[in-house]
Amino acid sequence: MTKLFYDDEFDALQQMIAGSERSFKECAAFLRPDLKPESAYAWLKACVNPNGDQNLKFGQIVSLARFCKRYDALLHMADELGHERPGMRNPEDEKARIQREFSEAWAQFQEMAEQARTAGIFPLRSAK
Repeated sequence: MTKLFYDDEFDALQQMIAGSERSFKECAAFLRPDLKPESAYAWLKACVNPNGDQNLKFGQIVSLARFCKRYDALLHMADELGHERPGMRNPEDEKARIQREFSEAWAQFQEMAEQARTAGIFPLRSAK
């Protein structure tokens, strides 16, 4: 469950991890596979601590949100910038959009193919 308000960006990052099914150690290893697990854990703890000396890059925050399947940082950003909190896309809406765009593109392709055939650009035959 997401919070209604976050104290700051560090709170949002902490909640993103704590509210997920991932542990801090898993998240640390995911973000920093180049480090030993203990070092990655200490690095991530420093990143989500307001008094820490480390910071996450924007891309790391996006990757972490996908990994955790939590979007607290995005919600906090929307709150801070005066935007409404976004909702997830409806997969059915996305499917309908793709089908509509494909149908439109197919109709345009068929029209162009007929124009090319009529103009003698390509020796295309009509589909039977």
